[in-house]
Amino acid sequence: MTRDELLLAIVRCPEIDRARAEDGHPCAGIVGLQTADAFQAPEPWRGHIDTAPILFLSSNPSIAENDPFRAAASTDAEIIDYYQRSFDRDGGQISPNAYNSVAFWRGVRARATEILGRDAVPGVDFAITELVHCKSTGEQGVAEAHLTCAGRWLDRVLGVSGASVVVLLGRQARDHCVARWRLDKGRRVHFGVGTPGRERAVVVLPHPNARGKRKVGDCVSPDQLQQLRALVSGQD
Repeated sequence: MTRDELLLAIVRCPEIDRARAEDGHPCAGIVGLQTADAFQAPEPWRGHIDTAPILFLSSNPSIAENDPFRAAASTDAEIIDYYQRSFDRDGGQISPNAYNSVAFWRGVRARATEILGRDAVPGVDFAITELVHCKSTGEQGVAEAHLTCAGRWLDRVLGVSGASVVVLLGRQARDHCVARWRLDKGRRVHFGVGTPGRERAVVVLPHPNARGKRKVGDCVSPDQLQQLRALVSGQD
């Protein structure tokens, strides 16, 4: 499955119709938070996932009150362009003002800047994806859906990612991936992790919206930060 085929497959995930039809389906709770006529499609990722050196992985995207994009009314090319080029400065889908209005996106850019040692360019220096691709507020439905959603899509998403560093944001992403990749729960940085597509460094950070210390330097040693910086700079 190519990158674009995967992107479209996630947006049109077949589990959505099954979740609407089966009360006991693991995704029924999260899918049921939205009505079918105003359903905001699952987000596959945002940014140039195949070339970005850093991939951020969090729990799931949030339902946007005024999301102008409707995948059901868009062509394949429009859907691909929307997610791949969401943050592009030249003709991107999200304006700088709109980007800065989202605290999560601001926090992700700050963490990428810390890893890179220079100002990070959204969508180019990093891409964003999620454990569960359907939207909710307050991570509703993630605990029930994550095994089904990540089981279907996560390995494939990583397979098209060019990132040398994967950053796990928050408890949901941390717990799932630590178990999935058999990582040491007590460590914040793991080098040489065998993930689909390639070996990568995996960094565990608090969610950008969490209280308390969230910076990379609060969670990794100076030597580890230099190692991470060397990995990502090798992709520039």
